[in-house]
Amino acid sequence: MKKLISVLLVLALLLTSAMALAESDADKGAKYTMSTKNSVVLQNTEDRKIAYDKSQLSDNPVIEGESPTTGLPLGEGWYYPVLVQISNPEDTVKVDGKKVTTAGVGTRAPWSGQYADIVYEGILYREGQTRITFMFSDSLYDGMPTSAGPVRSARIGHALLREEWQGGIVFMGGPRVDGNDIVETFRSLGAIEKGGVFNLDSNDYNDYWYRVEGLKNPENVTVNPVGIRETVPQEWRNATPHPFLFVDFSPYTEGYEQAYSINLDWGHKRYISHFYYDETNNLYLRYSANVPYMSSESAENRDEEYAEQLSFSNVIIQRVPYEYVNGNKTMPKMLSVGQGNADIFIGGRYIPGYWVRESESSPTVFFDDQGNEIQLTRGKTFIAHFPPERLLTYGGAN
Repeated sequence: MKKLISVLLVLALLLTSAMALAESDADKGAKYTMSTKNSVVLQNTEDRKIAYDKSQLSDNPVIEGESPTTGLPLGEGWYYPVLVQISNPEDTVKVDGKKVTTAGVGTRAPWSGQYADIVYEGILYREGQTRITFMFSDSLYDGMPTSAGPVRSARIGHALLREEWQGGIVFMGGPRVDGNDIVETFRSLGAIEKGGVFNLDSNDYNDYWYRVEGLKNPENVTVNPVGIRETVPQEWRNATPHPFLFVDFSPYTEGYEQAYSINLDWGHKRYISHFYYDETNNLYLRYSANVPYMSSESAENRDEEYAEQLSFSNVIIQRVPYEYVNGNKTMPKMLSVGQGNADIFIGGRYIPGYWVRESESSPTVFFDDQGNEIQLTRGKTFIAHFPPERLLTYGGAN
Protein backbone atom coordinates (compact mmCIF):
# COMPACT_ATOMS: atom_id res chain seq x y z
CA MET A 1 0.00 0.00 0.00
CA LYS A 2 2.83 2.40 0.93
CA LYS A 3 4.52 1.72 -2.42
CA LEU A 4 1.25 2.49 -4.26
CA ILE A 5 0.92 5.80 -2.40
CA SER A 6 4.52 6.68 -3.36
CA VAL A 7 3.83 5.96 -7.04
CA LEU A 8 0.63 8.04 -6.95
CA LEU A 9 2.53 10.93 -5.35
CA VAL A 10 5.10 10.92 -8.16
CA LEU A 11 2.30 10.94 -10.75
CA ALA A 12 0.60 13.84 -8.97
CA LEU A 13 3.83 15.84 -8.95
CA LEU A 14 4.26 15.20 -12.67
CA LEU A 15 0.80 16.62 -13.39
CA THR A 16 1.59 19.83 -11.50
CA SER A 17 4.76 20.47 -13.58
CA ALA A 18 3.04 21.60 -16.78
CA MET A 19 4.87 24.15 -18.91
CA ALA A 20 3.87 27.82 -18.68
CA LEU A 21 5.48 30.77 -20.43
CA ALA A 22 7.69 32.73 -18.04
CA GLU A 23 10.37 34.23 -20.24
CA SER A 24 13.36 35.86 -18.57
CA ASP A 25 16.24 37.89 -19.99
CA ALA A 26 18.52 37.02 -17.05
CA ASP A 27 21.18 35.78 -19.46
CA LYS A 28 21.67 36.06 -23.19
CA GLY A 29 19.85 33.46 -25.26
CA ALA A 30 18.14 31.64 -22.39
CA LYS A 31 14.36 31.18 -22.53
CA TYR A 32 12.78 30.05 -19.29
CA THR A 33 9.48 28.23 -19.79
CA MET A 34 9.04 26.28 -16.54
CA SER A 35 6.08 27.00 -14.30
CA THR A 36 6.90 28.49 -10.90
CA LYS A 37 3.39 28.10 -9.51
CA ASN A 38 3.17 26.63 -5.99
CA SER A 39 6.96 26.29 -5.86
CA VAL A 40 9.88 27.85 -4.01
CA VAL A 41 12.02 29.71 -6.56
CA LEU A 42 15.82 29.71 -6.27
CA GLN A 43 17.33 31.98 -8.91
CA ASN A 44 20.08 34.61 -8.67
CA THR A 45 20.21 33.98 -4.92
CA GLU A 46 22.64 36.22 -3.03
CA ASP A 47 25.89 34.51 -2.05
CA ARG A 48 25.23 32.87 1.31
CA LYS A 49 28.85 33.25 2.45
CA ILE A 50 28.40 30.38 4.87
CA ALA A 51 31.22 30.30 7.40
CA TYR A 52 33.11 27.00 7.59
CA ASP A 53 36.20 25.62 9.28
CA LYS A 54 38.99 25.36 6.70
CA SER A 55 40.20 22.14 8.33
CA GLN A 56 37.15 20.52 6.72
CA LEU A 57 38.75 21.04 3.31
CA SER A 58 41.21 18.24 4.12
CA ASP A 59 40.36 14.75 2.87
CA ASN A 60 38.15 12.64 5.07
CA PRO A 61 39.68 9.32 6.20
CA VAL A 62 39.24 6.35 3.91
CA ILE A 63 37.09 3.67 5.56
CA GLU A 64 38.21 0.18 4.65
CA GLY A 65 35.60 -1.68 2.64
CA GLU A 66 33.49 1.47 2.10
CA SER A 67 33.23 3.38 -1.16
CA PRO A 68 34.51 6.98 -0.90
CA THR A 69 31.94 8.08 -3.51
CA THR A 70 28.76 6.20 -2.50
CA GLY A 71 29.38 5.03 1.06
CA LEU A 72 28.34 1.52 -0.01
CA PRO A 73 30.34 -1.70 0.48
CA LEU A 74 33.31 -1.83 -1.87
CA GLY A 75 35.14 -4.72 -3.51
CA GLU A 76 38.89 -5.17 -3.65
CA GLY A 77 41.03 -3.54 -6.31
CA TRP A 78 42.72 -0.30 -7.27
CA TYR A 79 40.91 3.00 -6.90
CA TYR A 80 40.82 4.86 -10.19
CA PRO A 81 37.55 6.51 -11.28
CA VAL A 82 36.71 6.87 -14.97
CA LEU A 83 34.65 9.79 -16.27
CA VAL A 84 32.79 9.35 -19.57
CA GLN A 85 31.36 12.26 -21.56
CA ILE A 86 27.77 11.40 -22.51
CA SER A 87 25.58 13.00 -25.15
CA ASN A 88 22.19 14.44 -24.15
CA PRO A 89 20.39 15.22 -27.44
CA GLU A 90 16.66 15.53 -28.05
CA ASP A 91 14.21 12.88 -29.23
CA THR A 92 10.43 12.58 -29.50
CA VAL A 93 8.51 9.91 -27.59
CA LYS A 94 4.87 9.27 -26.76
CA VAL A 95 3.60 9.72 -23.21
CA ASP A 96 -0.07 8.96 -22.53
CA GLY A 97 -0.70 9.11 -26.26
CA LYS A 98 0.91 12.54 -26.71
CA LYS A 99 4.22 13.31 -28.40
CA VAL A 100 6.88 14.84 -26.16
CA THR A 101 10.21 16.18 -27.44
CA THR A 102 12.86 16.38 -24.76
CA ALA A 103 16.50 15.57 -24.07
CA GLY A 104 18.06 12.16 -23.42
CA VAL A 105 15.06 9.95 -24.14
CA GLY A 106 13.90 7.40 -26.71
CA THR A 107 16.59 6.45 -29.21
CA ARG A 108 18.80 9.17 -27.66
CA ALA A 109 18.76 7.65 -24.17
CA PRO A 110 22.14 6.72 -22.66
CA TRP A 111 23.35 3.29 -21.65
CA SER A 112 25.11 2.10 -18.48
CA GLY A 113 24.27 5.24 -16.49
CA GLN A 114 22.90 3.02 -13.72
CA TYR A 115 26.50 1.95 -12.99
CA ALA A 116 27.71 5.52 -12.34
CA ASP A 117 28.49 6.58 -8.76
CA ILE A 118 27.96 10.24 -9.69
CA VAL A 119 26.14 11.78 -12.64
CA TYR A 120 27.12 15.34 -13.56
CA GLU A 121 25.21 17.69 -15.84
CA GLY A 122 26.42 21.03 -17.12
CA ILE A 123 25.97 23.69 -19.80
CA LEU A 124 27.01 22.79 -23.35
CA TYR A 125 25.50 25.77 -25.21
CA ARG A 126 24.61 29.19 -23.79
CA GLU A 127 20.90 28.70 -24.65
CA GLY A 128 20.64 25.85 -22.15
CA GLN A 129 21.48 22.59 -23.91
CA THR A 130 23.46 20.33 -21.58
CA ARG A 131 26.02 17.52 -21.52
CA ILE A 132 26.15 14.62 -19.08
CA THR A 133 29.19 13.03 -17.42
CA PHE A 134 29.05 9.55 -15.88
CA MET A 135 31.62 8.98 -13.13
CA PHE A 136 32.25 5.24 -12.74
CA SER A 137 34.11 3.83 -9.76
CA ASP A 138 32.36 1.22 -7.58
CA SER A 139 31.18 -0.87 -10.53
CA LEU A 140 34.69 -1.05 -11.99
CA TYR A 141 35.73 -3.34 -9.14
CA ASP A 142 33.15 -5.82 -10.46
CA GLY A 143 34.18 -5.47 -14.09
CA MET A 144 31.28 -3.23 -15.13
CA PRO A 145 30.34 -1.53 -17.34
CA THR A 146 31.91 -2.89 -20.50
CA SER A 147 30.01 -0.40 -22.65
CA ALA A 148 28.90 3.16 -21.95
CA GLY A 149 27.61 5.90 -24.18
CA PRO A 150 26.81 7.62 -26.37
CA VAL A 151 30.26 9.21 -25.99
CA ARG A 152 30.71 12.82 -27.13
CA SER A 153 33.23 15.65 -26.89
CA ALA A 154 34.72 17.43 -23.86
CA ARG A 155 35.04 21.09 -22.88
CA ILE A 156 37.39 22.93 -20.51
CA GLY A 157 35.11 22.36 -17.51
CA HIS A 158 35.28 18.61 -18.08
CA ALA A 159 39.07 18.76 -18.02
CA LEU A 160 38.86 20.45 -14.62
CA LEU A 161 36.44 17.76 -13.47
CA ARG A 162 39.06 15.12 -14.28
CA GLU A 163 41.59 17.06 -12.22
CA GLU A 164 39.22 16.92 -9.27
CA TRP A 165 39.11 13.12 -9.34
CA GLN A 166 42.63 12.48 -10.72
CA GLY A 167 41.24 9.52 -12.65
CA GLY A 168 40.60 8.85 -16.32
CA ILE A 169 38.33 10.67 -18.73
CA VAL A 170 36.87 9.32 -21.98
CA PHE A 171 35.63 11.67 -24.72
CA MET A 172 35.38 11.99 -28.50
CA GLY A 173 37.35 15.08 -29.46
CA GLY A 174 36.59 18.69 -28.62
CA PRO A 175 37.51 22.27 -29.60
CA ARG A 176 40.90 22.68 -31.28
CA VAL A 177 41.45 26.44 -31.63
CA ASP A 178 43.90 28.81 -29.97
CA GLY A 179 42.84 29.53 -26.41
CA ASN A 180 40.31 26.72 -26.50
CA ASP A 181 42.16 23.54 -27.45
CA ILE A 182 40.90 20.62 -25.37
CA VAL A 183 43.98 18.44 -25.97
CA GLU A 184 46.30 21.31 -25.06
CA THR A 185 44.20 21.95 -21.94
CA PHE A 186 44.72 18.38 -20.76
CA ARG A 187 48.42 18.60 -21.62
CA SER A 188 48.92 21.86 -19.70
CA LEU A 189 47.25 20.27 -16.64
CA GLY A 190 49.71 17.36 -16.81
CA ALA A 191 46.89 14.87 -17.37
CA ILE A 192 48.08 13.39 -20.66
CA GLU A 193 51.47 12.35 -19.31
CA LYS A 194 49.66 10.41 -16.56
CA GLY A 195 47.92 8.25 -19.16
CA GLY A 196 44.39 9.05 -18.02
CA VAL A 197 43.16 11.05 -21.02
CA PHE A 198 41.30 8.83 -23.47
CA ASN A 199 40.46 10.83 -26.59
CA LEU A 200 38.67 8.34 -28.84
CA ASP A 201 39.15 10.75 -31.75
CA SER A 202 42.91 10.10 -31.63
CA ASN A 203 42.77 6.51 -33.00
CA ASP A 204 44.88 5.36 -30.03
CA TYR A 205 42.04 3.41 -28.40
CA ASN A 206 40.28 1.79 -31.34
CA ASP A 207 40.19 -1.58 -29.55
CA TYR A 208 37.91 -0.14 -26.86
CA TRP A 209 35.14 1.62 -28.80
CA TYR A 210 32.89 1.27 -31.83
CA ARG A 211 29.84 2.80 -33.46
CA VAL A 212 26.55 1.11 -32.57
CA GLU A 213 24.54 -0.18 -35.51
CA GLY A 214 21.06 1.34 -35.78
CA LEU A 215 21.91 4.62 -34.03
CA LYS A 216 22.56 7.86 -35.89
CA ASN A 217 26.04 9.37 -36.01
CA PRO A 218 27.40 11.06 -33.89
CA GLU A 219 25.23 9.75 -30.99
CA ASN A 220 26.33 6.16 -31.59
CA VAL A 221 29.73 5.72 -29.95
CA THR A 222 30.13 3.18 -27.15
CA VAL A 223 33.27 2.63 -25.06
CA ASN A 224 34.50 -0.07 -22.70
CA PRO A 225 35.45 1.80 -19.48
CA VAL A 226 36.74 -1.36 -17.79
CA GLY A 227 39.04 -2.26 -20.67
CA ILE A 228 40.30 1.25 -21.33
CA ARG A 229 41.08 1.71 -17.62
CA GLU A 230 43.54 -1.18 -17.82
CA THR A 231 45.73 0.86 -20.18
CA VAL A 232 46.59 3.34 -17.41
CA PRO A 233 50.34 3.06 -16.63
CA GLN A 234 51.05 1.27 -13.35
CA GLU A 235 52.75 4.29 -11.78
CA TRP A 236 49.62 6.41 -12.19
CA ARG A 237 47.09 3.91 -10.89
CA ASN A 238 45.56 4.24 -7.41
CA ALA A 239 44.28 7.79 -7.50
CA THR A 240 43.93 9.55 -4.15
CA PRO A 241 40.35 9.17 -2.84
CA HIS A 242 38.46 12.22 -1.63
CA PRO A 243 35.73 10.56 0.46
CA PHE A 244 32.39 12.21 1.04
CA LEU A 245 30.81 11.99 4.49
CA PHE A 246 28.02 9.39 4.66
CA VAL A 247 25.43 8.57 7.30
CA ASP A 248 22.81 5.85 7.59
CA PHE A 249 20.09 8.30 8.64
CA SER A 250 19.97 11.87 7.38
CA PRO A 251 20.24 14.55 10.10
CA TYR A 252 18.43 17.03 7.83
CA THR A 253 14.86 16.57 8.99
CA GLU A 254 13.69 18.90 11.79
CA GLY A 255 13.70 22.50 10.58
CA TYR A 256 14.35 21.68 6.91
CA GLU A 257 11.62 22.23 4.32
CA GLN A 258 10.13 19.33 2.40
CA ALA A 259 11.35 18.97 -1.17
CA TYR A 260 9.48 16.23 -3.01
CA SER A 261 9.96 17.85 -6.41
CA ILE A 262 13.13 19.49 -7.76
CA ASN A 263 12.81 21.30 -11.08
CA LEU A 264 15.65 22.61 -13.26
CA ASP A 265 15.16 24.95 -16.20
CA TRP A 266 18.54 25.26 -17.91
CA GLY A 267 17.20 27.96 -20.26
CA HIS A 268 16.04 25.72 -23.15
CA LYS A 269 12.49 24.36 -23.22
CA ARG A 270 13.64 20.86 -24.16
CA TYR A 271 16.22 20.64 -21.38
CA ILE A 272 13.92 21.00 -18.38
CA SER A 273 14.44 18.17 -15.90
CA HIS A 274 12.74 17.10 -12.69
CA PHE A 275 13.55 14.91 -9.71
CA TYR A 276 10.62 13.45 -7.77
CA TYR A 277 11.09 11.97 -4.33
CA ASP A 278 10.14 8.32 -3.86
CA GLU A 279 9.59 8.16 -0.10
CA THR A 280 9.35 4.35 -0.03
CA ASN A 281 12.87 3.91 -1.41
CA ASN A 282 14.31 7.24 -0.20
CA LEU A 283 15.40 8.12 -3.75
CA TYR A 284 14.95 10.98 -6.19
CA LEU A 285 13.77 9.75 -9.63
CA ARG A 286 15.03 11.66 -12.67
CA TYR A 287 12.66 12.86 -15.40
CA SER A 288 13.29 14.78 -18.61
CA ALA A 289 10.13 16.89 -19.01
CA ASN A 290 7.48 14.32 -18.04
CA VAL A 291 9.42 11.36 -19.44
CA PRO A 292 11.30 9.00 -17.11
CA TYR A 293 15.03 9.39 -17.78
CA MET A 294 16.04 5.83 -18.57
CA SER A 295 19.40 4.17 -19.11
CA SER A 296 19.76 0.98 -21.13
CA GLU A 297 21.71 -2.00 -19.83
CA SER A 298 24.39 -1.67 -22.54
CA ALA A 299 24.92 -0.73 -26.17
CA GLU A 300 24.25 -4.34 -27.10
CA ASN A 301 21.08 -4.55 -24.99
CA ARG A 302 18.91 -1.47 -25.39
CA ASP A 303 15.67 -3.38 -24.81
CA GLU A 304 13.22 -1.25 -22.78
CA GLU A 305 12.55 -4.25 -20.55
CA TYR A 306 16.06 -4.04 -19.11
CA ALA A 307 16.40 -0.25 -18.95
CA GLU A 308 16.48 1.50 -15.56
CA GLN A 309 15.27 4.93 -14.54
CA LEU A 310 18.16 6.87 -13.05
CA SER A 311 17.62 7.59 -9.36
CA PHE A 312 19.73 9.25 -6.68
CA SER A 313 20.08 9.35 -2.92
CA ASN A 314 21.45 12.90 -3.10
CA VAL A 315 20.81 15.76 -5.52
CA ILE A 316 23.22 18.72 -5.43
CA ILE A 317 22.71 21.87 -7.48
CA GLN A 318 26.14 23.51 -7.47
CA ARG A 319 25.84 27.13 -8.58
CA VAL A 320 28.74 27.65 -10.97
CA PRO A 321 29.29 30.67 -13.26
CA TYR A 322 30.29 30.19 -16.90
CA GLU A 323 32.31 32.22 -19.36
CA TYR A 324 32.21 31.71 -23.12
CA VAL A 325 35.58 31.51 -24.86
CA ASN A 326 35.91 34.31 -27.44
CA GLY A 327 32.20 34.98 -26.91
CA ASN A 328 31.33 31.69 -28.64
CA LYS A 329 27.99 30.41 -27.32
CA THR A 330 29.04 26.80 -27.97
CA MET A 331 32.27 27.00 -25.98
CA PRO A 332 31.44 27.28 -22.26
CA LYS A 333 34.17 27.52 -19.65
CA MET A 334 32.89 26.38 -16.26
CA LEU A 335 34.44 28.36 -13.38
CA SER A 336 34.49 25.49 -10.89
CA VAL A 337 37.42 26.66 -8.75
CA GLY A 338 36.29 29.02 -6.00
CA GLN A 339 33.15 28.97 -3.90
CA GLY A 340 29.44 29.64 -4.09
CA ASN A 341 25.94 28.53 -3.24
CA ALA A 342 24.81 24.92 -3.38
CA ASP A 343 21.18 23.85 -3.18
CA ILE A 344 21.16 20.35 -1.68
CA PHE A 345 18.33 17.83 -1.53
CA ILE A 346 18.49 14.74 0.68
CA GLY A 347 15.70 12.53 2.01
CA GLY A 348 12.92 14.73 0.69
CA ARG A 349 14.35 17.85 2.39
CA TYR A 350 16.05 21.02 1.17
CA ILE A 351 19.36 22.20 2.64
CA PRO A 352 20.61 25.67 1.60
CA GLY A 353 24.34 24.97 1.35
CA TYR A 354 27.68 26.07 -0.02
CA TRP A 355 30.61 24.69 -2.03
CA VAL A 356 34.34 25.36 -1.91
CA ARG A 357 37.15 24.24 -4.21
CA GLU A 358 40.57 25.68 -3.46
CA SER A 359 42.49 24.76 -6.63
CA GLU A 360 42.29 22.82 -9.89
CA SER A 361 43.66 19.69 -8.21
CA SER A 362 41.46 20.03 -5.11
CA PRO A 363 38.14 18.28 -4.59
CA THR A 364 34.90 20.20 -4.25
CA VAL A 365 33.67 20.19 -0.64
CA PHE A 366 29.99 20.79 0.06
CA PHE A 367 28.72 22.36 3.29
CA ASP A 368 25.32 22.54 4.94
CA ASP A 369 23.68 25.69 6.26
CA GLN A 370 25.54 25.35 9.58
CA GLY A 371 28.98 25.36 7.94
CA ASN A 372 29.53 21.63 8.45
CA GLU A 373 30.50 19.31 5.63
CA ILE A 374 27.32 17.88 4.16
CA GLN A 375 26.36 14.40 5.38
CA LEU A 376 25.14 12.43 2.40
CA THR A 377 22.84 9.44 2.33
CA ARG A 378 24.59 6.30 1.10
CA GLY A 379 24.06 5.76 -2.61
CA LYS A 380 24.42 7.61 -5.90
CA THR A 381 24.61 11.39 -6.25
CA PHE A 382 23.54 13.77 -9.00
CA ILE A 383 25.45 17.06 -9.30
CA ALA A 384 24.32 19.87 -11.59
CA HIS A 385 26.88 22.51 -12.54
CA PHE A 386 24.09 25.07 -12.69
CA PRO A 387 24.60 28.79 -13.48
CA PRO A 388 23.34 31.15 -10.73
CA GLU A 389 20.89 32.83 -13.13
CA ARG A 390 19.22 29.61 -14.24
CA LEU A 391 15.83 28.72 -12.80
CA LEU A 392 15.54 26.14 -9.99
CA THR A 393 12.38 25.45 -8.03
CA TYR A 394 11.26 22.90 -5.49
CA GLY A 395 8.01 21.89 -3.85
CA GLY A 396 6.73 19.89 -0.90
CA ALA A 397 4.67 16.73 -0.72
CA ASN A 398 1.36 18.42 -1.55
